[in-house]
Amino acid sequence: MPFLVTPCAKRLVPILATTLLIGLMLMLSPRYLLYSDAPGKSDIIIIFPDPKLEAIRKKARQLIGNGYSKYLCIPTSFSLYHVGQDKTHLTAVLNTDVKPGIGLSRRRFEDNISMDYFLKIRREGGFPRYFENTHVEMLLAKKAMDAYGFKSAIFVSSPYHMKRIKIITGKVFDSAYDITLVPSRFEKSFETTLSSMNNLLSIFMEYPKMIWFLCYDFWDNRTR
Repeated sequence: MPFLVTPCAKRLVPILATTLLIGLMLMLSPRYLLYSDAPGKSDIIIIFPDPKLEAIRKKARQLIGNGYSKYLCIPTSFSLYHVGQDKTHLTAVLNTDVKPGIGLSRRRFEDNISMDYFLKIRREGGFPRYFENTHVEMLLAKKAMDAYGFKSAIFVSSPYHMKRIKIITGKVFDSAYDITLVPSRFEKSFETTLSSMNNLLSIFMEYPKMIWFLCYDFWDNRTR
């Protein structure tokens, strides 16, 4: 007797297959987002903040304390600092050659890094409105590096942020630069499985941002 497949079963097969595929992607995707280089001596350490800013700052302080660099840059606050001999004291560096305003070493707008804040940065820097936030930060960081002739940098951010930073770095910086990516390891929620809503949200936010950057980078030559 031939095996009969009911209409209901035919509808369930693609649904189950899609569900399994999505589940597999979700289980593997955290590992895809993670990326890390071994830190080395660099001209400057650059912070790319997110909601886990304190953990990122702690990692940057650790790298400074270990003597990896004598300069620290925070593009979103237009801040550039020189590290003192004790490796703890930071002195603001004024640099009027970098526009818009990197070197003022203070937050130029509001304290919270919001969408409105980035709109102001885009207007002041002359960046297109559709440029992704991390992309704008990296272009500002490159301006600071070029103004001082820096060719090596350590980029510090959250673990799930690193793959996107790596992709953008490959587009903004050419082979003349030596860029090292070091994620913060101080985040309590840092895991490689989906055991919390925070991890889930981080993953879903990263993929659309990566896809959007790759899409406009394909047809806009101003991305570098």
